[in-house]
Amino acid sequence: MGHGGTSPGGVRAEAAGALMEGPGRRKPLVYKEHWTAALADQAQLFSVQLVCSGGSGAVARTVVAPLERIKILRQVQHMAAVEGAVRYRGALDVLRRLPGREGGLQCLWRGNGANVLRLFPDVAFRFAIHDQFRVMFAPMDGSPPGIQEKLAAGAATGILKTALLYPLDLCRTRITADQSIDSRPAAARAAHPGPAAAAAAATATAEAAGAARAGGGGAPAGPAGPTTSAAAGTGPGAAAGPGGPGGSAAAGPGRTYPTVRSCLVQTLRTEGVRGLYRGALLSCGGVAPYLAISFTMYDELRRRLPSDRESTSSLWYPLVKMGCGAAAAVSAQTVVYPLDTVRRCMQMNGAAGTAVSYQSAWHCAATLVRSHGGIRALYRGCLTNALKTSLGAPVHFIMYDALKSAVQALDPTTGVSSPL
Repeated sequence: MGHGGTSPGGVRAEAAGALMEGPGRRKPLVYKEHWTAALADQAQLFSVQLVCSGGSGAVARTVVAPLERIKILRQVQHMAAVEGAVRYRGALDVLRRLPGREGGLQCLWRGNGANVLRLFPDVAFRFAIHDQFRVMFAPMDGSPPGIQEKLAAGAATGILKTALLYPLDLCRTRITADQSIDSRPAAARAAHPGPAAAAAAATATAEAAGAARAGGGGAPAGPAGPTTSAAAGTGPGAAAGPGGPGGSAAAGPGRTYPTVRSCLVQTLRTEGVRGLYRGALLSCGGVAPYLAISFTMYDELRRRLPSDRESTSSLWYPLVKMGCGAAAAVSAQTVVYPLDTVRRCMQMNGAAGTAVSYQSAWHCAATLVRSHGGIRALYRGCLTNALKTSLGAPVHFIMYDALKSAVQALDPTTGVSSPL
């Protein structure tokens, strides 16, 4: 460590040179690792981390994806421009009614593709940036970093990651919360998928409404609702099918946000760059308290574990450490959960198919408490979130260990270690 960035080969060469120097002695040849070899080593380590961390995270997120969608629906369903008949009263109510309404159990995984897509740039970002912050905030005396240094490095990484990758998180929320139904026949869906047909329907509806107003004799169109997207047939209620609360099936030709790309383009077109960062300040504000609570609690729980060699080499020891990590994560998430609820609502604010508009995060929180059930409204889905975290942690660990073993079997020199 005292040689900075000198490679092991360079250290050995320098030591040999120090021994060989002297009167009448010839200096030995110094062999230094070429920069291309160092780059190849870094690329190999990055690919191993991407496979192990990214692969295990993707499997874990896919396993708990139904719980994630239930949680987000519970947080933001009051914003949808739909009637109360399709609101869900709890997690079990979502499991009972949602598959029948949206066409099968696969609807519980809506938004999981966007969630997994966020994972790989996140792994790459942590690999490239987080270690640099750890070095930056390391103690000057060379001692191991403490909680303060870890908290500073984690907070800096989280804030910078939010600034760069937040639009993907916003798209994940909007796709997951999208309750619109593609009620067209299979041939029509194949010919005109996604928002193109919806945009055409919206244009036709607007032109028809303008012609009726110009004629002066048209009857009112009925309760159009508080959002234009419902009238255009792109909201959840509008796509509910024949006789549904939003109108006929013809008024709702397809899903509001069928892909991440369509969500990004539609949000950028209608709300601008600012729309891609709705709720980003709340996300940054929640990084520090979350890390402080989780780091402190995990460190305290880990200290209470036995440290003798027999215990640390037991099979149960990594499982207990994993339990400590899950408990710390659940505790921290529960404390900052109201921030997450308000952030999700702000992410949906202005989205197609939403009936509620908030002027600010404070206005959102005050409205939730005043009009949607008091403090309980800020904690809707919290138990589902705790269950998701508790189940996702062991799946992530098991899959990471399996992928690590597979990689080491192919190449024992990778040096990848257990996440615990």
